[in-house]
Amino acid sequence: MILKNVIDLRKNITKHQEDMHELANYKGIAHPDVIKASQQLNKEIVRLQKIIQEIRFFS
Repeated sequence: MILKNVIDLRKNITKHQEDMHELANYKGIAHPDVIKASQQLNKEIVRLQKIIQEIRFFS
């Protein structure tokens, strides 16, 4: 179950990275929509890092 969550989260992060890059190319990196997408992406990355850290702690 945890592995599936990690895999799904990683796929979401990759997709959001691609979407954010496209948005930044279209609107510019300082546009509020790009900043919002970047902040959301950061939250997902932190979530993934925490899960990985917990897995390492219990291994």
